Amino acid sequence: MTTMRDYDVVTAEVHRKAVENLTNEMALAMVRTSTSPVVYEAKDFSTCFFDTVPDQLGFSGYVLFHIGSSRGGVRSIMELGGIGDLKPGDGYITNDPRAGGAMHQADIGVIMPMFYKNDELVGWGFANMHVLDIGGVGVSGYAPGARDVYQEGLRFPPVKIIKNGKIDSEWARFIGANVRAPAAVLSDIRSMIAANNVVANQRLNSIIDEFGLEGYRELCEINKNLSEELLRERISRLPDGVYESADWNEFDGHDGPDQLLDMRLKMTVSGSDLKFEFTGVKQIDAFVNSAADAMAGQTMTAIMVMMVYGDFPVNAGMWRPVTIDVGEPGTIVNSTDPAPCSNAHSEVGMRACKLAKETLSQAMALSDDPEIRGRLAGQCQDGFPAVNLFGPNQYGGTSVVFYVDNACGSGGGAQSIMDGQDAYGLTCMTGCGIADVETHESMDPVLWLWRRLSPNSGGPGYYRGGGGIEQGFTLHYTDEMSGPGFNACAEVPPRGFGGGYPAASGTYYPVRNTNVVDLLADGKLPTRDALTGDDITIRSKVGHMSVKRNEVQVWLSGGGGGVGDPLLRPAKRVAQDFADGYVTAKHIGNAYGVVLDDAGAVDVEATTKRRNDIREERIGRAPTAALQPPASVGASVILRGTNGDRLWTCGYCGESFGSHTGNWRTADATVEKEYPIHERYEHLDMFVKERHEEPGVVLREYYCGSCAGVLGVDVATSTLEVLPAPVLGQS
Repeated sequence: MTTMRDYDVVTAEVHRKAVENLTNEMALAMVRTSTSPVVYEAKDFSTCFFDTVPDQLGFSGYVLFHIGSSRGGVRSIMELGGIGDLKPGDGYITNDPRAGGAMHQADIGVIMPMFYKNDELVGWGFANMHVLDIGGVGVSGYAPGARDVYQEGLRFPPVKIIKNGKIDSEWARFIGANVRAPAAVLSDIRSMIAANNVVANQRLNSIIDEFGLEGYRELCEINKNLSEELLRERISRLPDGVYESADWNEFDGHDGPDQLLDMRLKMTVSGSDLKFEFTGVKQIDAFVNSAADAMAGQTMTAIMVMMVYGDFPVNAGMWRPVTIDVGEPGTIVNSTDPAPCSNAHSEVGMRACKLAKETLSQAMALSDDPEIRGRLAGQCQDGFPAVNLFGPNQYGGTSVVFYVDNACGSGGGAQSIMDGQDAYGLTCMTGCGIADVETHESMDPVLWLWRRLSPNSGGPGYYRGGGGIEQGFTLHYTDEMSGPGFNACAEVPPRGFGGGYPAASGTYYPVRNTNVVDLLADGKLPTRDALTGDDITIRSKVGHMSVKRNEVQVWLSGGGGGVGDPLLRPAKRVAQDFADGYVTAKHIGNAYGVVLDDAGAVDVEATTKRRNDIREERIGRAPTAALQPPASVGASVILRGTNGDRLWTCGYCGESFGSHTGNWRTADATVEKEYPIHERYEHLDMFVKERHEEPGVVLREYYCGSCAGVLGVDVATSTLEVLPAPVLGQS
C-alpha cells in the first residue's frame, strides 16, 4: 500500500483518467452500435479494463455488479491456460455464472486480450450486456419454470469463438439457431467485439505510447494502491465489531409450496478490513440460486454505493481490504450444477446486496465520524416484477419483450440527509434509465396506457423512502404472446433504518375482460382509474403464461425504506407530499400522525393530538420523555460511555438500554410490538403481498419505553429469533 508520495501525483491522475476514459469510450461504442433498447436506452451493460494480473484498472459503472462478473470472467480465462497462444483479435464469450463469472446467462460477456503494438500482451478488455434472448424454457434469460440449469438456455464457460475480430461463422450459426432473436443477439455480440477490439485496443496503445510501457505499468500499480489506501481509511472509521442480519428469498413457483429461503450475513470490521460471511439454506431446483461471483459483485455493489460511489477511483485496489465468504458449495448463496441460476443476480444476489447495505448501515450509525454516519440508508427495493414475452409482432416477424422499466422504476432507500429517490432503480443500476414508451411501441405489439408514481410505496420515515412506479400496457397489435412472469420482492419488503419503516413491495398481474377497446373507441385514455375488468391474482413465479389482445398487464415497482421516526418528519413536508400525490390521507394519518384541514393545510392542533395518540399506542401508556430528533437522523440507538462501560442509549431521549454486551431489543426499557405484515400495511395504506403459508411474515417494531420513539423495525418471519445487536470490539 502506498504510504509515501514518491511519484508525480498529476501524472498518476492523468494516467488514471486515461484508463477510466478508455472504459467509457468502450461503453459509448456499445451505445452507438447496439440494436437493442436494453442497451442504447436502458443502459443494461458495463465495460471494464484489466492488466495482466488480472486486476481491474477502469470500470464504466452503468451496472455496478459487473465489477464482480468482469473479475470472475477474466480470471476464468486465465485459469484455462494457453494464454501464450493468443493473437490480436482473438476473444472469448462467457455467460456461465459458475464457470465464467456471469451474473446470469443472459448477461453475455465478451473478453479480449489487449496487445501493445500487436506484440506484447498488456491487458484484457471486458464488455457485457443483457442480450435479448439466450434460448431455453424462459424468455430473455429468465427461466422461473426451469428445474435444472440445462433448461435455462445456452451456457458458455469461456469459449474462444472470436478470431481476427470476428465471430467464427460456425459459432454464429449455432448461436443464431438457439435464440429467439438471432439477429439482435449476434449484432450485440459484434457490438461488444467492436468495443474491445477497435476502441479499447487502439486507445490502450496510445496511452502506453504516452507513458511508456514500464511507466504505464508502474502507474497502474500506484493507482491501485491509492484506491486501496482510500477505502482502508474509510473502513477504519467504522467501529470494530460484528454486525449481523437475516433475509429471506421468496419462491412460490413450480406449483408450490410458497418457500421463504433463509439467508444470513455476518459482517466483521477489523481495523481497515471488512469481512462478509454469507450462509444460506440448501440450493433448490429453481432459478433463484446464486453463485460466488454474483455474490461478490452484489456485495461490492453495496460497498461502492455506501462508501465510495462518486468520489472514488474504481479499480482492483478496492478489493484488497474486502473478504467475501459464501461458505460451502451447494447452498442458495453458493450453488452448484445442476441447480438453476438464471436469476442468480436479482433474487438471492440482490438480497445479499440488501444484507450488506444493512450491516454497513449498522456500523455507520455507531461511527464517531459524522461523514460516515451520513452515509447510512434504508434498503432499496432491489427486486422487480417482470413478464417476458415472445410472439408475433405488428411487422410480420416476432418480438422478444424484455423491459427493465420496473427495475429502473423501483424506489431508493432514504438516507440520513434526504428522502430516497423516486424511480431510483436497483442499487446496482447507477447508470441505467427507463426507456421511452414510444420505443417499446415502435418495436413491439404493445400500447402503453399509463406510467405513474405509486402512492405510499416509499417507507415512512423522518426521511421517506423513494417511490416506485406503476405501469400498464396492453397487447394491441397481435392476438397473443407468452412467456414467464416473476417478482423477487413481494412478501418480504425492503427495510428502513434507524426508526424508518419498510417500503411497499412490488407486484404484477393481468387484467382480463377489459374495456380498453371501448375506451379507445370513445377517444378516452385507458388510465388505471378508467380501466375496468377482472384483476387476476397469480403467483410471483410463473413458468409460462399467455397474454392476449386487449388484456392489460399491470406492473407495480416497490419503493425504498425510510430512515428515522416518521412522527418527527415536519408536518408541512408531509402535507406537501400529500399535495404532490406521493401519499394518501390514510397513510399520512396513520404513519405520520398528520391531519389536514379542508384546504389541505396542516391542522396543527389535530396533528399534535394524533401524534401524541400514536406515541401512547406504541408503548401502551403516556410517554415520560420528549421525542427529540437524534443528533444524526437514523442513529436511533447509540452508544455512550467508554470501553467496557458503554451503554446502548436512545438517540431521541437518552434512555439507557443496558450494557453494550447485551441486545437493546430485549432491554427492559424497550417495548416490542409484533404485527402480521399484511395487517400492519393495511393500516398504513401500503401494499405487500399477503402470505398464506407458514411461517408468516411479521413486522417487529421496537420503541423506547420513555419517549416512544421508533428504535427499529425488523421485517422477519414469525419463527425467527430476535435479531442480534452489533457486538462491538470483536474482530
